[in-house]
Amino acid sequence: MTLTKEQIDWIVAEVIRRLELVHTTTNSDLRIAERVVTLRTIEKQLSGVKRVVVPQRSVVTPAVKDELRARKIELVFEKV
Repeated sequence: MTLTKEQIDWIVAEVIRRLELVHTTTNSDLRIAERVVTLRTIEKQLSGVKRVVVPQRSVVTPAVKDELRARKIELVFEKV
């Protein structure tokens, strides 16, 4: 299978985009850029986190809200 330069560029751009969707900052915040936040989005990333910050119009599933509440982690909807 041979990929064109355009296909490779698209794959690289998509990988970078996905890596940027979820990241932890140095001040114990987990920033998530995805529009829909599920348990799968945050799994294995809550250690040491005090706040989860999502864009204002994000949809956060009830399961995520329950998990954050149980761990005493604040959920913040931030204007973009």
